[in-house]
Amino acid sequence: MVINIPNGADILQLRLTEVLYSPKVGYTLVSVGRLDDNGFSATFGGGKCVIQGPDGEELGSIPKMSRGLYKVVHEGESANAAVEGVTLEQLHRQMGHISLGIAKKLISEGFVTGVHLVSMADAEIFCKSCVYAKATRKSIPKTCKGKHAKKFGKEVHSNLWGPAPVETKGGQHYYITFIDDYTQLTHLYLLCTKDEAFVAYQQFEALCGNQLKVPICVLHSD
Repeated sequence: MVINIPNGADILQLRLTEVLYSPKVGYTLVSVGRLDDNGFSATFGGGKCVIQGPDGEELGSIPKMSRGLYKVVHEGESANAAVEGVTLEQLHRQMGHISLGIAKKLISEGFVTGVHLVSMADAEIFCKSCVYAKATRKSIPKTCKGKHAKKFGKEVHSNLWGPAPVETKGGQHYYITFIDDYTQLTHLYLLCTKDEAFVAYQQFEALCGNQLKVPICVLHSD
């Protein structure tokens, strides 16, 4: 690989061997360690990088650009000649599945060069890899692991379900259940609308008080 380095009015050529060829990369990276292995030296200071050959001759200087990068600017070089257009989803995947906001910030604030987003607009992107990697799920135990209530009414579980695809003869689309934790006795009330749930609870509470003479201490509901 040959790199043209400006040196005043002249342009010096620096030839590097054993380089990695990546035709799809929109910019060229040069390893300082590779320069050192080939007998060259690089001195940083004063806002520039000075490259010297094995004999100490100065081959050229590279100015420091924005974000602290040292970039060789060729005369007549087009700013967009090596710019690659990518979508927000492609950049999200190429940058290790970072958040969409951070991906756009890297481009807009110049942290990443050589690419530009086809569209900066917000978009809903479904990434299956992110869902599998970040989602957590706990298994639901098949049996109750806690202690059961010792008396009727100490703990009652309730669940409201609906709407049903087919209504009853009375026009009900919902039902609510009340299950006593001690006896597993279940009462079911059919409802026309959800807002009838509290009335059904009052009926169940009255039933417990009138027939069994016990109050409801704890009601569990989702």
